[in-house]
Amino acid sequence: MKSALLLLLVFLLIGGGAHGQQILLKGRVLDEKSRPVPYASVGVEGADVGTATNEAGEFLLRVPRLPQQLKVGSLGFEPVVQLVTSATAPLVVRLKSSAVALPEVRVRNPQQVATELVQRASAKLARHQRQTSYGQAFYRQKQRHNGRYTEFMDAFYDVRFTPEGISGWQLAQARYGQVAEDTGVEMTNFSAALRLIPVYEPKPSPKTVAVPLGPRAAQQFSFQLREVLRNKDGETAVIDFAPRPELGQAALTGTLYIDLNTAALRRVESHVPIANLMSLQFGEGTSLDSQTMRMTTDFVPYQDSLSRLQAVRADQRIVLRYQNQTDTTTLSGSLFFYRYTPKQAGKGYKATGINYNDLRQARKQRYDPTFWRDREVLRASPAEERVIRDLEQQQAFGTF
Repeated sequence: MKSALLLLLVFLLIGGGAHGQQILLKGRVLDEKSRPVPYASVGVEGADVGTATNEAGEFLLRVPRLPQQLKVGSLGFEPVVQLVTSATAPLVVRLKSSAVALPEVRVRNPQQVATELVQRASAKLARHQRQTSYGQAFYRQKQRHNGRYTEFMDAFYDVRFTPEGISGWQLAQARYGQVAEDTGVEMTNFSAALRLIPVYEPKPSPKTVAVPLGPRAAQQFSFQLREVLRNKDGETAVIDFAPRPELGQAALTGTLYIDLNTAALRRVESHVPIANLMSLQFGEGTSLDSQTMRMTTDFVPYQDSLSRLQAVRADQRIVLRYQNQTDTTTLSGSLFFYRYTPKQAGKGYKATGINYNDLRQARKQRYDPTFWRDREVLRASPAEERVIRDLEQQQAFGTF
């Protein structure tokens, strides 16, 4: 029997590509050992337009003309600026790993430095917490049940966001396909996690999930400097965080990446205490074995020593036991900004709450295969291409 999982309200702690871009660049981003670099940012140097690599390190980027200076970067690697003069052959961009300095080599008191750096980052976020930004983002959500793809959604959003996180978005275009299953999990609002888990909590409360950036960060969490990443853009402190034993409430654990000089936030990697945040409804004969959730939130430099939201990814694994057999569902959601914009006239930027159902909204939209072939901003991996093709053949995307 299908089991429904919904995020609890207590968790509230907190259009398409341009027609004029005619030249399509295709390529891959690899590391020094020729391994793909997933989720790397790829964009035109000096412009607020870009894309991201997929899980296989592949990318697509539409540009108005050539030549162009292409900037490619990923945390932990040296950024690369590469001149592109032709689109006839796929590009290959190779990234070199950033140098790593151990904390005892770089600083005298790693724990104190880590705590002070987190406090500086929190103070910076507090000063700019009401600073609103806007952009256009692409979101892909996938679900697998016992290894088989059962749900797939692509969506374009107009997004309003602040240093705390996403404060509102409006669905511009989407496609959603589903393969019917009798067992597993029906997760109707998984994208809520990407919107509602804040980066910074200005008013911590024992009734909500504690996050490591806020006015009470040092009282709620312990911080330890693990290493320092060095490249030509500067130094990034890698700081592990964990809730203090006496905290007595659900809290994130994970790693912060903060600029050692400016205290600008670069990334938050966290384990989410999902068991404290979900309401479970099981059918007869079904029980929960385990569930885990990880989130990664990336930022890019912006205006002096600030940073702004670039991408959010979440992965969840839910293992049920049904009729004495394991039943596993994995969900992944990935959102990235492909364009930053001023506030767009006529856009609602709806402050979507916990019960907003993206899947239901996407299912209402008429499916146009041509739109998705012409407007693709995230290259589908070979596995994803097969899923999309199969769902098209089954006429499973929205209405035809």
